[in-house]
Amino acid sequence: MCHNLPRIGYKMPYNREVIKKSLIMNSGTSSTELNDMLTNFVSYVDSFYGVNDPLYPMINVETKQPLSKIDILAATEFYLSQCSDDRVTNCEWGDGDSLDRERVRDILLEEYNYKFVGE
Repeated sequence: MCHNLPRIGYKMPYNREVIKKSLIMNSGTSSTELNDMLTNFVSYVDSFYGVNDPLYPMINVETKQPLSKIDILAATEFYLSQCSDDRVTNCEWGDGDSLDRERVRDILLEEYNYKFVGE
């Protein structure tokens, strides 16, 4: 045979180092830490524009519902994909700082059909 795949029923050796390294993303940060950072950022954006006593509440133009954490997460993922696209200029993740929050806010306004309450 031309390939080096193990025979059916062959048990691959257990390698703790390989498994340990698979939990670390390219950034050197574990997936748990990245998840915590993302959760904290979504809560940060929510505190400005969401439902829990926001400074600048936003609602969906069509449904009149307040900004949801699900939409914040979706807009954040969209923003992060832009930051990782070499064709997009002037977009760099700042570890969840106020500029990141404002850019996600702009995505929510432009792409997710939100507006500020009272507009």
